[in-house]
Amino acid sequence: MKYAKGIFCGALSFALGASYGMENQAGGAGWFPAPVPLKTVWGEKVTPENAWREYPRPQMVRDGWVNLNGLWDYAVTKDAPEVPRTWDERILVPFAIESSLSGVGRLLEPGEILWYRRTIDGTRKPGERLLLNFDAVDFRTQVFVNGREVTDVPHEGGQLPFTLDITDFVSGASNELVVCTWDPTEDFVNSRGKQSFRPGGCFYTRVSGIWQTVWLERVPETYIEDYRVTTDIDAGTVTFRFDVKSPKFAKPEVEVTVAGLQGRTENGALVVKMPAGFKLWSPEEPNLYGFTATCGEDRVDGYFGMRKFDMAPDAKGVLRFRLNNKFRYILGTLDQGLWPDGLLTPPSEEAMAWDVKLLKDAGFDMMRKHIKVEPRRYYALCDRLGILVIQDMPSGTGDAEARYGLYRRELKEMMDRLYNAPSVVMWIPYNESCGQPGPVQTRNTLLWMKRHDPTRLVDGPSGWHDWEGGDRGMGWANGEWNTSRHRPPEEEESGDVVDRHDYREKPEMLPVNPRRASFLGEFGGLGCRVAGHLWTANAWGYGDTGKDADRKAFETKYVNLMDHVGGLAAKGLAGSVYTQTTDVEGEINGLVTYDRKVVKFDPAVFAEAHRRVREVAEKASRADLQF
Repeated sequence: MKYAKGIFCGALSFALGASYGMENQAGGAGWFPAPVPLKTVWGEKVTPENAWREYPRPQMVRDGWVNLNGLWDYAVTKDAPEVPRTWDERILVPFAIESSLSGVGRLLEPGEILWYRRTIDGTRKPGERLLLNFDAVDFRTQVFVNGREVTDVPHEGGQLPFTLDITDFVSGASNELVVCTWDPTEDFVNSRGKQSFRPGGCFYTRVSGIWQTVWLERVPETYIEDYRVTTDIDAGTVTFRFDVKSPKFAKPEVEVTVAGLQGRTENGALVVKMPAGFKLWSPEEPNLYGFTATCGEDRVDGYFGMRKFDMAPDAKGVLRFRLNNKFRYILGTLDQGLWPDGLLTPPSEEAMAWDVKLLKDAGFDMMRKHIKVEPRRYYALCDRLGILVIQDMPSGTGDAEARYGLYRRELKEMMDRLYNAPSVVMWIPYNESCGQPGPVQTRNTLLWMKRHDPTRLVDGPSGWHDWEGGDRGMGWANGEWNTSRHRPPEEEESGDVVDRHDYREKPEMLPVNPRRASFLGEFGGLGCRVAGHLWTANAWGYGDTGKDADRKAFETKYVNLMDHVGGLAAKGLAGSVYTQTTDVEGEINGLVTYDRKVVKFDPAVFAEAHRRVREVAEKASRADLQF
């Protein structure tokens, strides 16, 4: 089989001319997880037959889909002029090649290109379209069906879903699908998060190629491509806006059924008045409303939650967060979402749910999803179980000015993709200056984010360079925190939050700000090592409690830290993020071990400490206190 087009993978351009046969990818014979220092109980249950079988887009469910996860052929080439002539072995999709659960456990080197191959069924009813969905591939992706390249320009971006219409490329029940990926990790202007060629400290094993679900979807000729739902609890309304793809109509009507009511869109939009006594969404009562949308022969099912998250001055004029018009001190963890056996890919949905439920049991009501975008089912879990999410944009590398256009495109895609999740309440575009451009572009980004999504707050940036760095920066230097010039001129401030990172035994908050809520975006990081559950012997934490785990000592230090944070809440601190949910590779500052097999604390003890912090904050929001 000859390829008719050239391929541009990485910085390379070369012709494809190899011919080869296709092989059946069914069955898991011969697949084994690659060796790894630690495993989770969920990872031990993964097989090629059960790997991520759930529907991947829970907020827009449609019948007629095919899961392509399972064993694929793969090959690695280096500066090769053509498609692989031989295929190394098999890889378990959707796990990245570097992970244990892929069955490979191989680190890609700079310049290497990762190829995937399998067969797909292209049969469909007359008039149907066939969509190929990738939920995340890192970083540059080219797709070939039966030897023809599907798009003229490769897809770039490693964190978010993308869809290709392959209707005109398939024929019959057996079609060859080849995916070519190139991942520069830290040698390009991509958003990589904490991936590194040299893991250590706060940076971790890289992830390349496919790392989330791949699936096929059969849709009618006219179909709902996307939607946006905006709730207003004060007016008691829900506004739907639909994007419909149609070769015949500019704005096809969509019929919506929700809460026993029906309505039709006009120019793509519909406002629904909710029945009296509608239920609000909150961590304590995560009420969700289902709806059905139909457009011609197409039907999708979705859901939404009625909630409002904003900030307002308390009795002393201090800005504090509010949920559903009630003051709320938010208290959560820094959650990096890494797994010893799956890396960025959780081993299963059950594993993801375990993390969220643990936080809830410990009295946390929030998590900061740190420099990673999770699979869409993760946010559906947060919606259903009830926990607030502060979402980071994965940070970039290289010249911030050079990558600004790509960054802004990916930022918009992330915000659009998660817009409908009631659990997501705040965005963080930059963390500790990583990938942050100069002052003008930083401010423009923050202002654009507020316009693009006025329903959420923007914490920008989180820690260190509150405005532009340099003289106006705020950071750690020479053993001291530079806070004397942490704020830009008031007229140049942007964002809703002024955010400090402070890992000292007694962290400090930034001064009360008349325009922005004071937030402790990172603190704590108490190190607590557990023998037999370490990724590396050189494990570290910000405040190690000893060579071996001492649960009582760890709990005591944590409770004392929370009592101190309660004092800051009385002075106007609006919320805080403890570092972190789990140990991650060489970091042992998690509340649980990296393999999730040892919980280092008593959830009831933590829940009581958190209750006291909220009680102090609630009283301070009402009392006539001097700050």
